[in-house]
Amino acid sequence: MARNLRDIRRKIKAIKATRQVTKAMELVAASKMRRAVQNAQMLRRYALTAWNILENMAEVHPGLHPYLTERPAKKILAILFTSDRGLCGSLNTQMFRMVASYMKETKAMPSFESLSFIAIGKKGQQFLARNNQDVVAAFPALSNHPTFKDILPAVRLATEGFLAGTYDSVVVLYPDFISALVQEPVAKVLLPFTKSDLKTMLASLIQRRHTRAEDIVKREREVTEYVFEPSQNKILEVILPQLTEMQVFQAVLEATASEHSARMVAMRSATDNASDILDDLTLTYNQTRQAGITAELAELSASKAALD
Repeated sequence: MARNLRDIRRKIKAIKATRQVTKAMELVAASKMRRAVQNAQMLRRYALTAWNILENMAEVHPGLHPYLTERPAKKILAILFTSDRGLCGSLNTQMFRMVASYMKETKAMPSFESLSFIAIGKKGQQFLARNNQDVVAAFPALSNHPTFKDILPAVRLATEGFLAGTYDSVVVLYPDFISALVQEPVAKVLLPFTKSDLKTMLASLIQRRHTRAEDIVKREREVTEYVFEPSQNKILEVILPQLTEMQVFQAVLEATASEHSARMVAMRSATDNASDILDDLTLTYNQTRQAGITAELAELSASKAALD
């Protein structure tokens, strides 16, 4: 009996220590999430407006710039955003499930020739390595206070490959932050900005279950022409790369907010589960202890009766 009680006390002590760790991780993730969500929301409307302008420009003035020129999606480069660490619920699992479907559907396209990846985050690197995918570059996750400069190496690698003709299309894969409880995998064609078969395939493959209010943009009128001043070439050479980099930076912010919010919820669930287990163990401990005391009292009473 004593050994049984000692084992239960040891379990209670270990679970209390685990609960302290998960509670601390929940508080840290909550603090990081507030800042990450604020950064993502501040840039979201600007990034969305810039994206709509780029798509309209590609539709109204096709061929003005390589970014606006439609190409068959033969050689595709995908930038995958995941986390470096686990303990963030099913966030990475959802991303991997979406990436697996994306690879399957992409390889089924008639014009497909090759698919390469830029992996940002160790979890994504490991997933791609297990599936024998071509990883041209790998970077650590940018989850701790990302800045605009952090995404420049990956973006320039993608844009230079696109301009050189190494890749015909660049796709961004990342978890989109909807709320603290909901993060959805998103696949967006970064380059070129024109409508293509790849965009149509992604739209049918990844159907959004949740739509943010900021994503609903009503066009009051159709744009028939853009006027460039002072020079069309100078404006496009400067603006298009900057807006492209901004789209990737927004994806980083969304992925960061998704990771911290998913980790906060996962650690809160772990803390609640530890509390439930502690309650059950405490009840078991008290019942076992009471049974031992009752047994001892019964033995004492029997001994006294035998002596009398």
